Amino acid sequence: MYSSIDSAAHALNRKLIKYKERRLQGWHGGEALGDDLKAALESLEQDLVEEEGVDVDDDFVDPEAPTVTKINSFRLDKPISLQDAIFALDYVDHDFYVFTNEETGKVTTVYKRHGGGVGLIEP
Repeated sequence: MYSSIDSAAHALNRKLIKYKERRLQGWHGGEALGDDLKAALESLEQDLVEEEGVDVDDDFVDPEAPTVTKINSFRLDKPISLQDAIFALDYVDHDFYVFTNEETGKVTTVYKRHGGGVGLIEP
């Protein structure tokens, strides 16, 4: 029984010595991971600038950014009634119509609702 306790104490002593040696060598201590990662990224950027002349501070251009494919213009100088705007909504190729309301004199939008009917947006 005493021999098994001695062998367990000896194994525990070896593990503690191994842990202490690793800690002193930097396996479980040293700089924090964030600081080490930041230094590695900064050195990588510096290497890119030196080797390829790449400027890392250039503005990023998103290749999947949406682009304008069509531009529509609306006559807003001639006010029309709400009923005329709803009538015109059926003859345009999109689901909304922007107009100047003759009652209020403000720019207003009518749109087709998904559930049916027509919606009105006023400022």
